[in-house]
Amino acid sequence: MMNDDRFDRNERLFGKEGQARLRGTRIFIAGAGGLGGYVVQQTALLGVGAIDVADREDLSRSNRNRYIGAWHSDPVPGTPKVEIARRLARLIDPAIKVTAIADDIVSEAGLQALKRADLVFGCVDNDGVRFFLNEACRAYDKPLIDLASDVPEPGVFGGRMALITGEHGCLHCLGLLDAQEVRRFLSSAGMLANEAAVYGVDAEALAGTGPSVVSVNGAVASLGVTAFMAWATGFTLPYRLLTYRGDRGTVTRQMPSGPKNCYYCHGVRGIGDRADLMRYVRAARNHTPNEAA
Repeated sequence: MMNDDRFDRNERLFGKEGQARLRGTRIFIAGAGGLGGYVVQQTALLGVGAIDVADREDLSRSNRNRYIGAWHSDPVPGTPKVEIARRLARLIDPAIKVTAIADDIVSEAGLQALKRADLVFGCVDNDGVRFFLNEACRAYDKPLIDLASDVPEPGVFGGRMALITGEHGCLHCLGLLDAQEVRRFLSSAGMLANEAAVYGVDAEALAGTGPSVVSVNGAVASLGVTAFMAWATGFTLPYRLLTYRGDRGTVTRQMPSGPKNCYYCHGVRGIGDRADLMRYVRAARNHTPNEAA
């Protein structure tokens, strides 16, 4: 039961009905990293009713610069990121139902969480996993808020928020996926080993890591949670794609639409279990990409 005045300042913006809608909403947060931690924190403060969060990794020393909810005393390794997320949500609001899935996002447990969610947050740094989330959300007709922080070159930093819903396009047809990362995701473990041998690259380095700073993640996550708030409470959404440039201090808005012949928007959308998303789960048992941002 919600405290009578806890959400008063929320209700001044979107009313008691909007607050009730938030409490009746279940979200799936795919990735409990630098972006996902902010999403857990902010959706819990908004008063969402249930959170499922999936991530297979433990906290590492290099995460400590940006992981919301991580304590200095948390052992490294030995602290699952999803347990940090669960603790954070429950410290904010014990009434929230939190399910921590210490497993791959591309897993049976992850897929089941996606299927029971009202909306999915993609908080990953691998476009192969984004590809899976995009197809799964299209198949089960789930709104997807995809978040990405980015440092494409020295001195340039920011990110984007994409709201994928309805018939307006998806991550694939809007050109928001890196084809090379998707190809590696779809390749077998043997293919990855061959590629590493050809290019002389350690297979563990193929996914890559780069700069990641708490305030940039926070700005990108806040754009996504604001879009979620508007969606859940019934506001009219004036945008589908926001691009944040921290180095310029700008947020630009776009209303893109994908081509009418997109396979995922028109061939996969709404077909549910017939899409056989478990084929990715079976393949992922031999190839586990880096997931959380």
